[in-house]
Amino acid sequence: MVTTAKITSKGQITLPKEVRKLLDVQSGSVVVFEKKDNKIVLTSAQTLKEFKGILKSNGKSADFNEIRKTAKEYKKGKAALIGKR
Repeated sequence: MVTTAKITSKGQITLPKEVRKLLDVQSGSVVVFEKKDNKIVLTSAQTLKEFKGILKSNGKSADFNEIRKTAKEYKKGKAALIGKR
């Protein structure tokens, strides 16, 4: 498959429908751009570890397991709030 996308003045692109379907992504999905040799490889982010580096840092380093634990606790709390509606 060969397809193209135009870069906007803001540096954005729209992934062609064929690419979105191939990666199984939709609005709100996160994709990972990875440099391999002289190419950029685009993949769908499936795990929390793949999101590493997406958020801006406050200068402090954090243990991945601690971040994961905090995220799980947050998700449980959010689910509990939804259940109260």
